[in-house]
Amino acid sequence: MTRISVGIVGCGAIGMEICMAIDRDKFADRALDLNMELKWLIDAHPERIDQLCELLRRKPALTRTDSSDLAAILDAVDLVIECASQDAVREYLLPALGAGKDVMIMSVGALICDPGLYEEIERLAKERGGKVYIPSGAIAGLDGLKSGAIGGIQSVHLTTRKPPRGFAGNEYVQAAGIKLDGLQEERTLFIGPARAALAHFPENVNVAASLSLAGIGPEATKVQIVADPGAKENQHEIEVRGEFGQLLVRVRNFPSKSNPRTSYLAALSAIATLKRISYPIKVGT
Repeated sequence: MTRISVGIVGCGAIGMEICMAIDRDKFADRALDLNMELKWLIDAHPERIDQLCELLRRKPALTRTDSSDLAAILDAVDLVIECASQDAVREYLLPALGAGKDVMIMSVGALICDPGLYEEIERLAKERGGKVYIPSGAIAGLDGLKSGAIGGIQSVHLTTRKPPRGFAGNEYVQAAGIKLDGLQEERTLFIGPARAALAHFPENVNVAASLSLAGIGPEATKVQIVADPGAKENQHEIEVRGEFGQLLVRVRNFPSKSNPRTSYLAALSAIATLKRISYPIKVGT
């Protein structure tokens, strides 16, 4: 079977885990059998690229800090993975889809917050034949939500609860005058539709975008965001009501060691998606 060549945009917490999985073809001493090869890395911070390359057994042939010569290096890969930012989805993945490449999107909030981006991605994928992969991220239950949506969904509610440090530096929180340091009891930071939640908390609630795309859209999907000083993990509670009945899911994630804003499960979800791409048997909806 032909090896799948991969290019990665973003060398942060998730990008590092993905690169390590491809490079070692295993995770936590468990074989992955991905049959993939890392061809290039892009990150705006060259020190991140250097730090990551030090950990890799087989260093990629190309590294870049911007998209200036993207068209030239796209020929070297079959799959482009974005794990950098919402802006990176448009900058890197639209050209990749235009070149007929498959793509994976981690900053899925861009598909909601960037007007017309989802439609443009859908058009290019259909015209050029590329596939678009969106991992489940830090939640469970998307398979049930997608199945329920076929019969009809009445409501989707997401409550995201994280330690206060997970919201450090958030502009919306600062503008609201909410003090996170020394918080003694839980504090609701936001209640509203998923579209607004993604605009105000782009680094914290990508799961709201995934729920919106799988279910009833970003306006009808309701989100509550809570800073909880008693929380040791990042927690997502999902309630779905539809013609099928009721779906209740609670996920308590350990935060990434290198980035408390990111749940460790999000990185594992990306790696599981790579395994699904390369493995002939597909399990789940």
